[in-house]
This record gives sequence, structure tokens and C-alpha cells, in this order.
Amino acid sequence: MQAGAVPGTISSFFTYAGEASTSSHYEVDIELMGGTNLLHTNVWIQGKQYPVDIDIGKYGMAIWNMERYAFNIDEYGVTWQVFSRTENKWVTVRRENRPVTGWMQLFMNNWISANKQFPPSSYNGQQAYAKYKYT
Repeated sequence: MQAGAVPGTISSFFTYAGEASTSSHYEVDIELMGGTNLLHTNVWIQGKQYPVDIDIGKYGMAIWNMERYAFNIDEYGVTWQVFSRTENKWVTVRRENRPVTGWMQLFMNNWISANKQFPPSSYNGQQAYAKYKYT
């Protein structure tokens, strides 16, 4: 996955089930925050979110390069990983021990963030393209 590196954009892939902000809402997110080098990870359990932002530069990565990201869901929770080229292996960057629901739909998108809680908070009008590749 490669983010649109324009400030104010978010490139993501995520799973989703239920109705937002209700007890039926379950979600697992990978979001790349344009204009930063942040990987925003989040899990929603029964409408409550548990977000963590990770600077992937410390793994020798940049969101504006084509990088490899993953999350694994098991019966105990979620694990997020990045593929470190310098170490030539998958590195766990977060583990959240909160179980999520069964079946969820998979989504991918690239969008402009109007929400000030997510960095970056300003969009300059530039076109931004995210790239996704399955290997």
C-alpha cells in the first residue's frame, strides 16, 4: 500500500461491521495519514474505539513508498504488522487484546479529512492518489 502523501488526506484499508457508534459497530483500521509518516491503527469494539498512531519511520519505512502492512484478527484480539525491509521480516507494531466480532466487510479508500482530531488537519487542494497491491 502507498499513501497519497498530501496533507489532509487519509489512505486506508479496514474491516467493518454494524452501525457506526452503536454496540453493533466493530472495525479494524489501517490508515496512512498524508503529510506525516504516521500509521493510524484503530479497533472499534461495540462502538468504542481504541486508536494508536505509530511513526513508521522508526522501522525504516515511509507511507509515501509502496510498503506492506497487515493486521491479523484472532479470537483474542488484533495484531498490526509492517514489513521491515531493513530486517527483511514482518514486525509487530501493535497488539490489542480485545476480541472483535466474526464476519466483517473489507474496504479500501483515500479521502480528505475534515476531522481536526486526525492529523494532518488541513487539505491544500492537491490531488492525492493511494495505491494498493496484493502480493
